[in-house]
Amino acid sequence: MKKGLISLLMIVLGVIIFSTFIYMKSRQPFVQAREETITIAKENTDLTTVEKFYWYNNKKSYFSVSGMNKKEEAIIVIVEQDGGKVVVLNPGEFISESVARKIARTELKPNKILETRIGLEEGVPVWEVTYEQDNGKLGYYILSAKEGNWLKDIKNI
Repeated sequence: MKKGLISLLMIVLGVIIFSTFIYMKSRQPFVQAREETITIAKENTDLTTVEKFYWYNNKKSYFSVSGMNKKEEAIIVIVEQDGGKVVVLNPGEFISESVARKIARTELKPNKILETRIGLEEGVPVWEVTYEQDNGKLGYYILSAKEGNWLKDIKNI
């Protein structure tokens, strides 16, 4: 009885350790991208504090951070994955993430909003709202970060 219990505990412990290892390994690209983006943003702008990190993928991939600069003003720094081109946005000139989510919720009436990311489409700042449709499939609603108008909607993924 005691031997069986010890064996069971060893198996459970092994599964927990293995699961933790897999989880940590799967998060590494995200963590590395975040750290590199913060470094690039701080080297190329006056960003001092980071509040949020975004990873946007479409025709090109962009990593973005939002935070505060040395003057305690909010800024968004977008870094192109290939080439490292840096774009700095003043959030006051664009709709916020919460407004983008609200627009998507009003227009689409999705089951659930999953995530919101900022990026660039042909040099234009956009918000991408990932959502769950009524049929359980994913959708991506892309809208202009400047005016909040619809640009495209990708459904049934």
